[in-house]
Amino acid sequence: MFLAIWFFVSCIVSTGYAKIHYNKFPKDFIFGVGTSSYQIEGAWNIDGKGPSIWDNFTHRVPSPISNNDTGDVACDHYHRYKEDIRNIYNIGFQFYRFSISWPRVLPTGYSKPINEKGISFYKKIINEILRYNMTPVVTIYHWDLPQRLYEDGIDWTNPKLVDIFVDYARIIISRFPEVGLWTTINEPKQICRLGYGTGILAPGVKSDGLLEYQCTYVILKTHAATYRMYKKEFSHYKAKMSIVIECPWSEPLTNTKSNKDASERLRQFECGMYMHPIYIGDWPKIVKDRIAQRSKSQNLTKSRLPSFTREEIAFIKGTQDYLGLNYYYTYLVSNIAAGEKGFTNYEYDMGAIISENPNWKFDKNLRKNTPWGIRRALKWIKGQYNNPVILITEMGVSDDGTTIQDDQRIEYYREYSCNILDAMYVDKVKVVGLGAWSLMDNFEWMLGYKSHFGLYYIDFYNDPSLKRVPKKSVQYFRQIIKSRELICNIYDTNFY
Repeated sequence: MFLAIWFFVSCIVSTGYAKIHYNKFPKDFIFGVGTSSYQIEGAWNIDGKGPSIWDNFTHRVPSPISNNDTGDVACDHYHRYKEDIRNIYNIGFQFYRFSISWPRVLPTGYSKPINEKGISFYKKIINEILRYNMTPVVTIYHWDLPQRLYEDGIDWTNPKLVDIFVDYARIIISRFPEVGLWTTINEPKQICRLGYGTGILAPGVKSDGLLEYQCTYVILKTHAATYRMYKKEFSHYKAKMSIVIECPWSEPLTNTKSNKDASERLRQFECGMYMHPIYIGDWPKIVKDRIAQRSKSQNLTKSRLPSFTREEIAFIKGTQDYLGLNYYYTYLVSNIAAGEKGFTNYEYDMGAIISENPNWKFDKNLRKNTPWGIRRALKWIKGQYNNPVILITEMGVSDDGTTIQDDQRIEYYREYSCNILDAMYVDKVKVVGLGAWSLMDNFEWMLGYKSHFGLYYIDFYNDPSLKRVPKKSVQYFRQIIKSRELICNIYDTNFY
């Protein structure tokens, strides 16, 4: 189901443009919606669950989170999962992507003890999804590392985590054979760049241009080891497995060679660093060369970017059955100088600085709406990595929570989806499905509850019942999933 592509073509010609535009989803194209454990579950310290680094991070004083928000209760999905899954079914979605809380299943992070109440909770979720004839898509890790491991010095900068993670994944996979699609790790860039570079996400380590590279090295090895274990020990399972990578589009600020080069460097640092080792082998050459050059200028004896051995390159390469792609943003990119030689800095390593066009559409939280970017990103991925099968695991836009008449969200999904269809039909990119982010308003990391990505509205501050209120976009998705047709009247006339 997930790997089938039917090139059933239907098109309209919009008046005013001598150009064909595609508006029909193939009959096997799948629609779904996503959440993550820490953002929705709550129940942070009951039924045997251990603390995660996000529990620790949000409980710090002073708080690093907007309005001192935490995920202690969140959407209380732990007690209301049946209602939430029923809402997913009633919209018409075919899959539900959710994540397992590692410390809910293994309170210390280590393989013993196993919290059977945690296992039971996720078993009930999976059974409920299956009861509605939907597909469970499970993310093994979506950022909530057990706090005990972190305190023991075993985090995403420590290679010892590889085997410990594989032990955890083995338990999850063995207990949940009904899963329809697996993703190992969600968004390694955010884990590493924001958790160990800028420090704005848990665990809040600030090591710009240093530990974030070590983190990426460990995550890629962890993903590969999990995939290899899965294929060896669970070869009788039919579910596909891969990693989920967030990849923005970078557009040159001006049409100069230096800005074009900077845009490509940004793509390789922001996307290629995570895809290249899996699809081609080793780091992208420009990433290796840039960091090695700047490390040498700092009189370091070796590059700040860890080197893969030949054995590691071969071990990581090919560890995917599809690409799980999260897409949100487009950036304008310009070249910057290499920077001070003694200054360790990710942006200087990359040699690129980002900006935005003030004429772009922005949502209420100043997130830009640039639908043409996703088509360009998809075409770039096709060219770089031999046209992989792509499941768009996340795509969404936030509102400010003041209305459930979310016309801007509807416009966002319509325009982005039209560009996805053009990428499929015109550029022959193999996109097989789309996952909306998110089912309901939830804890949005450092923004707390002030950012609203949900199709269902929740008033976290004034409604203790946490009532799920459908936004206008709920009906829009019902219509699109049923008709499998869009009204596409936008064009990327400058597409190249």
